[in-house]
Amino acid sequence: MSRMYNAGIYCRLSVDDASNTQKKNRKSGDESNSIENQRTLLSQFARLQGWLVTKIYCDDGYSGRNFNRPGVKEMIEDAKSGVIDLILCKDLSRFGRDSIEVGRYTDMLFPTWGCRFIALLDEIDTSKEDNDIMHFRSLMNDYYLRDLSCKIKSVFRGKAQRHGLITGRPPYGYLRSADNKHLLIPNPEVADIIRRIFALRADGLSYNVIARTLNTEGIKTANDYWAVRAGKEIDKPQLWSLTTVRQVLRLEVYIGTIVNNKKPVVSCKGNQRVYTPESEWIRHENAHEPLIERDVWDAVQSIEQIAIENGKKQPKKQASLFKSKLFCMGCGATLSPHSTSHYDQAGNNQRNGTQYHCHKYTSSGRVFCSNHTIGEAPLKRLILRELGSYADAIHLNETTLLEAVKKRMAVDDTKQHNLLRKEVKRLEGRLADLMKITADLYEDKVAGVISEAAFITLMNKNERERQRWQTQFDEANGRLTAIDEKILSVSKWAEIIRRHVHLEDLTRADVEELIDRIEVGESDYSSGHRVQEIHIYWRFVGRIAD
Repeated sequence: MSRMYNAGIYCRLSVDDASNTQKKNRKSGDESNSIENQRTLLSQFARLQGWLVTKIYCDDGYSGRNFNRPGVKEMIEDAKSGVIDLILCKDLSRFGRDSIEVGRYTDMLFPTWGCRFIALLDEIDTSKEDNDIMHFRSLMNDYYLRDLSCKIKSVFRGKAQRHGLITGRPPYGYLRSADNKHLLIPNPEVADIIRRIFALRADGLSYNVIARTLNTEGIKTANDYWAVRAGKEIDKPQLWSLTTVRQVLRLEVYIGTIVNNKKPVVSCKGNQRVYTPESEWIRHENAHEPLIERDVWDAVQSIEQIAIENGKKQPKKQASLFKSKLFCMGCGATLSPHSTSHYDQAGNNQRNGTQYHCHKYTSSGRVFCSNHTIGEAPLKRLILRELGSYADAIHLNETTLLEAVKKRMAVDDTKQHNLLRKEVKRLEGRLADLMKITADLYEDKVAGVISEAAFITLMNKNERERQRWQTQFDEANGRLTAIDEKILSVSKWAEIIRRHVHLEDLTRADVEELIDRIEVGESDYSSGHRVQEIHIYWRFVGRIAD
């Protein structure tokens, strides 16, 4: 009798398919490519072979150029962990169009994991030795993708050379002309805002001051403006930031010049973009009415060039001790590091240390949120003190501490754990019985004991029962796994604490190993001295102290 497989069915529909359910104004196209058709075709084939369809994975509206798709990633993880040992696709292009990546899975990874791969209509089966056609078809799929990408790039480059404006949404301050969609005209509603930003910068104001001015006056950002214009509701209004202001000040579109091909996509197999040399830019000068006079533009660009040169002179910053670990308790933004310094008696600027501030507060010109701030030195002392208390507790009575941590994490590894283990074992036994019934049915069909019609009926009934038991097993096993992971996390945390028992100072490596995140509250001076709420979330166990 042939081997019994736990099959995983993979279905994919590209954004280019006429029958794609995610595509706007979709037309009735080749229904043979539909997700439902792929699922039905492959399910029937699996049943006729006597294989169990363990899972069905679908990616609707995803290109085959890369493997960053939710369905295919889940399927690959299941193949790797042994949940499935057979993958069924309608054809090779459904799995992917990158010949190198497809070959890596079919020739190396799937065989290593003991997983068979079948592309049904291409008659490709990795369990057979003669699979030369697979590599040929994979190369043809790759060629199709590259050819399509070249044609699309050629079309866009032609548009960029002929018309200039090819972006979907016009730049802030402009509208598309009703008579010519490639022509920009000033937007009377917001054109003066652009003129004002340039005027403020020409007067010497910093990006932060300009952003604060716009935010204080309630002026909408470009994204919010277009959202309101489209009739959408804004739950959380965006704010002007120093980055947004800087981008506006460096756009040549405001002097009537359109520049294309500055940052094209590198490859047809990804969305990565890189800046091209200025000689390859496609420029259209005097393409439309400018919003900024040339003398104002030149004055602002002189200021920008000085800012760029001063930035280059600044010494390269070392990664701060708590970079990407600190978060504002008010708005959830990260806290950005800022150096603090003072002038000594000789007039020399001496660095004091590092202070962290809410990024949204500083970047919005101090309009959004409030000044959630903390110094690096006091935070370091707090962490070392708390770390030392855990190290002492582990040294005195490790069992008591770990039980307290488990209790805080809502981990009960005694009665509930044992009951779940028994339930999972019982469900595993029932699923094994159903697998044996399936194998016996297939054997009876091959031996002619039952007809094919009876075989399909009994298989369908058995499959429905198996799926019901599988659902119960997955739920119970998921709860058991969650408890096991929490128990393991507590052990890992204790091991890290033991390694840092004698720690007297913190390094960046220590912070990465010990801490997931730290939430910083706002300082309160109402009691006459500074009071601040700090929540430390340790790796593996989260927050422990009240």
